[in-house]
Amino acid sequence: MTFLRALVSLMRLRGFRRLFAARVTSQGSDGIFQVALASHVLFNPEQAASPRAIAAAFAIVLLPYSALGPFVGVLLDRWPRRRTLVVSQLLRAAAIAGVAAFVTGATLSPVLFLLVLLVFSLNRFVLAGFSAALPHVVRREELVEANSIAPTLGSLAYASGGAVGAGVHALGSDVVVVLVATGGTLTAAWVVSRLPFIGPTQEVAGPRLGQVVAAVMRGFVEMVRTLPVRGWLVLALVFLTRLPFGIVLLQALLLSRGPLSGAGGTGFLRFGVAAAASAVGFALAAFVTPWLAGRWSPVPYAAAALALAGAAALGLGWWLTLWSTALLAALVSFGSQSVKICCDTLMQQHVPDSLLGRAFSAYDLVYNGGLVAAAGVGAALLPASGLRAWPVLVTGAVYILLGTRLQPAWRAADRADARRVA
Repeated sequence: MTFLRALVSLMRLRGFRRLFAARVTSQGSDGIFQVALASHVLFNPEQAASPRAIAAAFAIVLLPYSALGPFVGVLLDRWPRRRTLVVSQLLRAAAIAGVAAFVTGATLSPVLFLLVLLVFSLNRFVLAGFSAALPHVVRREELVEANSIAPTLGSLAYASGGAVGAGVHALGSDVVVVLVATGGTLTAAWVVSRLPFIGPTQEVAGPRLGQVVAAVMRGFVEMVRTLPVRGWLVLALVFLTRLPFGIVLLQALLLSRGPLSGAGGTGFLRFGVAAAASAVGFALAAFVTPWLAGRWSPVPYAAAALALAGAAALGLGWWLTLWSTALLAALVSFGSQSVKICCDTLMQQHVPDSLLGRAFSAYDLVYNGGLVAAAGVGAALLPASGLRAWPVLVTGAVYILLGTRLQPAWRAADRADARRVA
């Protein structure tokens, strides 16, 4: 009821309603677009992308996107945000429309990956801009509720967009899905254009782009020198937790388009079952973790979540069926997302505020880099059919090992930071 009361209260504010509508239309169209992308690249029999090609696609899309992080905030603080968001949405729409020309081909064009990279990179601006706009549309005392509600319902809009995209795909083709996503993005641009003033409070002429890049690099060097040991431990934990999760995800994908695809080319829908189960795991973690981590404290709870994910992988990894894969995806997603939420909290609690922005930029790069590394490891260990149980069993052992060693490692890092302060 607290969530609903806060939502009703915020919806009385016209600025928040418009910002909320902009986020929902933007993330919904993103979900629709990614259905077409997955269908064309991963489930098109003419493409038959190998595990190594899938890993390369992850690297091409995620790593440059993550590297933008340190620069996005600087630019959003220099340029008029509403205009920046409108232009970003229009460019996204143009890039998505351009993808339509390539999803009918029998080969994967490098231009397709460049357009996808552009869409993802512009989306980084859009989401960061929505977050920066919140203080201009809600009162200061409502920021906590707004920061909880807006991203949660944005993620729900993304998932709903995926469902809409799957429905459109069942009735039409990849091109039709892409065109629907283009229309949704243009709608988002129109909604953004109707936002009130969202900053920055004063436009800053600021340094040139080269000076900005140099300043960001100097800031990261300073972070590397001064980040507490506990901060480094959090970054390592985030990276290592993503490895097993990514391997489980890749195996579910390979199984869905191969041995579990069934008659009539239903692999896309069968992977949708695993993806939906994974989404349930993420949602359950978001609901349960704040309560349990508050009772146990983040480190013991993260250790327990790792142990649960490890036990699930060891218990279910033997059976390579649709429902065992879906259940495993749900439990591993719950465990990995629980750990991520705890890592967010630990980073905020134990890293000085002067380093926090840079630390979270590194965190984002490590988070996505872990998924890319997982795709690479999975591509080396898994056959194209996905029919190999032992890699998932190894991921279970990795989770168990992380869970048993986390608390001793945290105590050691705590002592090391105390010595540095002394």
